Amino acid sequence: MQRLGYRGRTSRKTVTLPNWAFGLVAAGSAALGIALFLVISTLAVLLLPIVLIAGGVAAFVLRKRIERLLAGAGFAPPQRAPHRKRPAAAARDEIEDVEYRVVSEPPRDPVRK
Repeated sequence: MQRLGYRGRTSRKTVTLPNWAFGLVAAGSAALGIALFLVISTLAVLLLPIVLIAGGVAAFVLRKRIERLLAGAGFAPPQRAPHRKRPAAAARDEIEDVEYRVVSEPPRDPVRK
């Protein structure tokens, strides 16, 4: 017999449970905890992509409005550097100075036994 003590509003009460009932209560509470965990994790997995997509669309649509609000509050976004054009391919391919030499190994002797 297991004794389960709990405190009521005015007095302390003790309830005696048989072992099988105590085990049943423990198994039920564990099953309830696992079920709640599974439900919450399933909701998180289902809602996460929806929230990310909605946030991306909202940020894309409201980008100009957000920049104006930040500029009005004194948090102006940094100025973007203009894109630089790459130099023409002919200008990059000029050869200034080259020195090379071919190195060949002498032929190896066959392994002698």
